[in-house]
Amino acid sequence: MTLTVDQMKANKNLYFQGRILWKDRMAIFGYTNCSLTVHFRGTKLSAVLRTGENDYINAPGLRVYIDGEAVSEHVLETVVQELTLFESEQPEEHTIRLVKITEAGMSFVGMTVLNYDGEFLPVPEDTRTKALFIGDSVTCGYGVLGAPDAEYTIRDEDGELSYAGLLAKSMDWNAEWVSVSGHGMFVEYTGDPENILPREFPYTDWFYDKEAREDYSRFQPDIIVINLGTNDQDPMKENPLIRGGFLSRYESFLYTLRMAYPKAKILCVLGTLAPGMFRYVEQVVAKVTKDGMEEVYGLELPFHDVEHDGMACGHPSKITHEKDAKRIEAFVRSKMSMQ
Repeated sequence: MTLTVDQMKANKNLYFQGRILWKDRMAIFGYTNCSLTVHFRGTKLSAVLRTGENDYINAPGLRVYIDGEAVSEHVLETVVQELTLFESEQPEEHTIRLVKITEAGMSFVGMTVLNYDGEFLPVPEDTRTKALFIGDSVTCGYGVLGAPDAEYTIRDEDGELSYAGLLAKSMDWNAEWVSVSGHGMFVEYTGDPENILPREFPYTDWFYDKEAREDYSRFQPDIIVINLGTNDQDPMKENPLIRGGFLSRYESFLYTLRMAYPKAKILCVLGTLAPGMFRYVEQVVAKVTKDGMEEVYGLELPFHDVEHDGMACGHPSKITHEKDAKRIEAFVRSKMSMQ
């Protein structure tokens, strides 16, 4: 049997997580850790997937879970591929999850068809705390699997091993990501003011469709974690005028988030790859709090300890991500009254 994309969208037993863009006869998985979860009884389940004409280093990565255990990892190296998610000789009942562990800025995964021999059972309602992670390469898990000075390849990226992925797992959050490597709050790492998160945030998947707006009511987070400023720091050193733009843009972005998500607590973190930048974030948090915005917090993270913890592709190592996740968790539990 087969489910087309229209049937997938209408099927209440398919649980999609993340900003899924429904376009071009596909359910498009763009941002980090977009996923599909199903409760399935049968003998076989597979997905027909599409991606773009990616070069080798930008082919998207996927992971398959069965009953909460990771069972396989895949890289889409062809434009069209059918991926077997589960197969057995006799009917079995399992919870199956397919997650895209790489970021939207490099490549997408479009699900066109689900082929199956069996039936989809209801997935229990997800009543967990909702979290939204907004950030750059650190939040994407850029290079986390790579050698210390490895050259870029998305094959070394794993969003589930980022501090955000580890935190969401530890806190048992229903989490979504809007994160893009190299992009900043006011400028990207080259100083280009075009490639910034505040411009891309209002769209479901800016990198695939620059017109489709995100419906903020679809996912109302209880907590938002922002980790932006890493890519603004070097251009700011070269051009001090960028500092004012950074402060202004950060403040306006917080108001954008507050209007979109009026009940969310907002935590602004920075420091893992940006020593000295948190003081500007702290200024903004203090200003909006003084002006009446509630439930906005700041947390400085220490610069990564390369000597003791190593690094990966010039970025934080898995050990550093683990430490940052624990630091944020401790702050959230003690300072923000969240479990």
